[in-house]
Amino acid sequence: MKYVIDKSNSNICIRDYLRKLSFSNALIKRLKRLPNGILVNLNHQTVRYILKENDILELCTDDFESDTNEYLEPVDLHFDIIYEDENYTVVNKPGNMPTHQSLNNHNNTLANALMHRYKGKNYVFRAINRLDKDTSGVVVTANNRYYASLLSNKIKEGKVVKEYVAIVSGRLEGSGVINASIDRVGKSIIKRHVCENGDEAITEYKAVYSSDEVSVVLVYPKTGRTHQIRVHMAHIGHPIIGDSLYFEKSDLIDRQALHCLSMNIEGIGVFQAPLPNDMENLLRRYFGDEKLV
Repeated sequence: MKYVIDKSNSNICIRDYLRKLSFSNALIKRLKRLPNGILVNLNHQTVRYILKENDILELCTDDFESDTNEYLEPVDLHFDIIYEDENYTVVNKPGNMPTHQSLNNHNNTLANALMHRYKGKNYVFRAINRLDKDTSGVVVTANNRYYASLLSNKIKEGKVVKEYVAIVSGRLEGSGVINASIDRVGKSIIKRHVCENGDEAITEYKAVYSSDEVSVVLVYPKTGRTHQIRVHMAHIGHPIIGDSLYFEKSDLIDRQALHCLSMNIEGIGVFQAPLPNDMENLLRRYFGDEKLV
C-alpha cells in the first residue's frame, strides 16, 4: 500500500499515522518485523520516523504463502460477486452455503469458493461478517490484513448498518426493538435462547407486509450474537418460516427465510444483494406479485 503524505499528516511519526489509519497493533508489529515492511521514499524506516510533506510511504500488507490455510481446498462453487477490488470482496452468499469450514463442512463453504476464485495467489479468507449456512445475502471479506483491521473496527465502532429481510410466522405489524440477552442452550454448541444472564443482544424491526399467516419484516441487528435474529423473532412469537432449529420445517422453502439485503459501511459504501428466488416465490405464495421486496 502506498501513501503520499500531505501537509495535514506531516510532522507526526509513522506509528501515529498508522493508528490514525486504523492499523491494528498486531499489523504494526508485523510491518516492523518485515525487512521491507515500512519504506519511506524507498528507504527502510522505523515507526519512529517523522513524516514530511510529500514523503512516499509504502507498507507491505501482502500475504505470504506461510499465511495461507493449507487445509482450505479451492472448490469451484457458484456464488455472485457484488463488488471486488484488491482490498475487499463483497459477495451474495447462497442460502445453502456455510461461510466458514466446520466439522461437517470441509469443501462446500464460501471460504472454499473464494480460495478457488483467487487460486494462484497467497489468499487468506477473512470474512468481516458471518451468515448462518441457510441465511443468504451480503458477506464482506477483506483481501489483506489492513482492510480486515479497518472493516472490523468499523463494526466495533457501530459504523456498519446491516439490513435483513425475514418472512416470519403470524401477523406482525408496526416496528419495535427487541432487547433480550442471548446465551447457549445448556451445553449445545449450536442452539441459543433468550437468557437473563446471556450476552446483550438488540434487534430493531419494521413490519412491511402482514397477513394472518405470515409477515415480511425488515430487521436491523444492533449487536452480532449467534442466531440473533432467529432467536429474537422466535422470542416475540414470530419465528422465521422454514427455521427448523427454532420453529419448524416448511414445504414451501428448504431453509429459514432470512436474507441479508444490504450492508452500509461508513466511508466505504453500500452493498446490496437482491432477494433470492426461493424467498421471492414464498412472497408470491402469500402476497402475490405486487408485493415483492
